[in-house]
Amino acid sequence: MPSRFWLLGAQLCTCLALLASAALYVHYLDPADSDFCGLRSGCEAARRSAFSYFGSPYLSLPLFSMLAQVALLSLSLRRGKARPQALARGGAAALWALPELTLFAAAGLGGVLAVALLAYQAFVIGAFCWLCVIADASVIGAALCALGWAGAVRGQEQLPPSPLRPAAWLAIAAVLVAAPLLWNGVRPETPVPPSIRALYVPGKINVIEFADFECPYCRRLHALLKPVLAQYGERVAFQRYLIPLPIHPHAELAARAGLCAAAQGKGEAMADQLFGIELSEDSIARAAEALRLDPARYDACMGSAQTAAELERQAALLPEDQFKGLPTMFIGSAMIVGLPSELTLRDALDRALRPPRASLSGPVYVTLTILALAVIAWLGRRRPA
Repeated sequence: MPSRFWLLGAQLCTCLALLASAALYVHYLDPADSDFCGLRSGCEAARRSAFSYFGSPYLSLPLFSMLAQVALLSLSLRRGKARPQALARGGAAALWALPELTLFAAAGLGGVLAVALLAYQAFVIGAFCWLCVIADASVIGAALCALGWAGAVRGQEQLPPSPLRPAAWLAIAAVLVAAPLLWNGVRPETPVPPSIRALYVPGKINVIEFADFECPYCRRLHALLKPVLAQYGERVAFQRYLIPLPIHPHAELAARAGLCAAAQGKGEAMADQLFGIELSEDSIARAAEALRLDPARYDACMGSAQTAAELERQAALLPEDQFKGLPTMFIGSAMIVGLPSELTLRDALDRALRPPRASLSGPVYVTLTILALAVIAWLGRRRPA
């Protein structure tokens, strides 16, 4: 195979790894608002592992992977002006002066780390992140191509150039990083189910929450959501509906307590209590006593068939094909599953105040991205001398 094709292969593999890493970075920033991976996916299992973040949501493994791919792509653009002297000297001094050796050393190290990460997914996490697999396999491919390139140009004083100019490769890298980051701003909103839309109050920022008092993420959301909604005041119409999950032993009892407190006008006060305590029969009973509920009405409500029917009605409001986990929230036209960041929460509330924005479908967005890459490649190609 001609040496320039080995170099092109290494560059294309690096670009594919860069694209996968950029999509992963978007998911790691806000998994609840990501289109690239679901909350029950292998990507999410990898994100929750021990090597995902480094002290900040913005400093994640995909970010360092992106930086590594940009560095690798930059190394592939070197031509090695001191090449003849390095060939004559040989030894360790030739490593930096000979671009093929520099690229192979960097790509080889990346390939070893990629194999280690694949093994970590297989034997430690027990699940594969599809974007991680693409990134890792691409890095391994880049290492193999770099090895092929180093062998093909061995002993040559002049290196054959890449088909594209350096500026074109860097522009392509910029598009590959920007495309996943910009997608969240132009993607279509998830259609709100009619059963949810019917609950909306006209002229308000409508926030519909489906929760379970024993769900750990629902508890964390309650602590985040309440102070944020308070800042929007009467512009918000908030409604909570309960879906007690069978995996939580005290969820249904807590849900009944929440409904029965609401029947006496103290639903939110009871919710504050139930989200904040360790649930048990005794703790739920003490929460009801602390709110000074009418004991007779409360006890009758807790054992009533109507209360059970109301729980079934509330669970049925969220269509089965829309149920992906708890908490699930609808804020205006946005659906948020799982625990969002405060930034995502505020963004959804602010968007609900604005007129509907223009959006692009996934196929159109991908087509435009491919066209942008094609134009850059065409304009940046090397013309025959």
